[in-house]
Amino acid sequence: MLLWLTYYKILLMNLICYFFYKTYEIFDNYTNILNKYSININMNNINKLKFLNDYTEEEKGYYLSGLFEGDGNIYTRRFMIVFSIEDAELAPGGGQPPTSGGTAHYLCQHFKMGYIDGKYNSKKELTAVAWYIMNQSDQKKFINYINGKLLTYKRYDQFYKYNFDKSLKIMLNKPKEFNVLMNPWLTGFTDADGYFYTGFQTYKNSTWLKFHLELSQKDKYILEIIQKYFNTGNIIKRNYSSDITAYIYKAQSEKAMKPFIEYFNNYPPLSVRRYKQYLLLNIAYNLKLNNLHKLTNSTLMLKELILLQSMKYMSLNMKEELNKKNKKYC
Repeated sequence: MLLWLTYYKILLMNLICYFFYKTYEIFDNYTNILNKYSININMNNINKLKFLNDYTEEEKGYYLSGLFEGDGNIYTRRFMIVFSIEDAELAPGGGQPPTSGGTAHYLCQHFKMGYIDGKYNSKKELTAVAWYIMNQSDQKKFINYINGKLLTYKRYDQFYKYNFDKSLKIMLNKPKEFNVLMNPWLTGFTDADGYFYTGFQTYKNSTWLKFHLELSQKDKYILEIIQKYFNTGNIIKRNYSSDITAYIYKAQSEKAMKPFIEYFNNYPPLSVRRYKQYLLLNIAYNLKLNNLHKLTNSTLMLKELILLQSMKYMSLNMKEELNKKNKKYC
């Protein structure tokens, strides 16, 4: 038993190291492509890598709160946060090194709470990965991190609906408005429920570079707070054929993106998927800011970066392991 626990601890540490390695590798790949096309941009202006070890405990709480409000849920006995498959991290077993790096296991291991498991559709196909927190001591730890850092009542109401105040003997503070510029709440929220777009749009004989930040919510309250403190962007209402209404926040010009670039350079995405998207957008933003985006080399470079950004880092081995439905405890 002791040998098994020792092996598992070593395996988990290898996963964390691999997450760091994968993030640095993405940054290096982007830098190499910039150099390949002789694009003269100061990479110090693009992005500075930052991980949870660089956060204060207070900042970690804001990040978790944003993540939880973006794509989390509370059920009868558990807390849950859902991640895309690309943001999973798993070792293939058999003593082999990890096959891919992602955010889910990194967070699970850093905070030493809960376990990672797959989510499946009716055909038993893997569709997402979830971080489950079911142990009461872990749940207390999680609530202590996010307490006083919620913006909306949805998770707050769920907490009291399922009587966690009694089972955990903790009172969850009522949500309140705070300045989202001053902490990584928005980074967590964007990792869960945001999107950084960069691409080319063509009309007739003209092609131009486009980029924007997009956030989507059923309730526009959070989006209004973001709009208030960043003092930019637009909110539109979108009706879908399934009678679902959503509110979309977009910041999509150099002027609109400027405060977000400054914010995310200070609190960069921890999601592998969002980090790739943001790094590409930041490069495009700096090219346009310096009037370099129309150069032939810049266009070719951006097209190669767009292709690189769209690549999935999850291997087939990793997906097979998740399909075995093996929980990975932290």
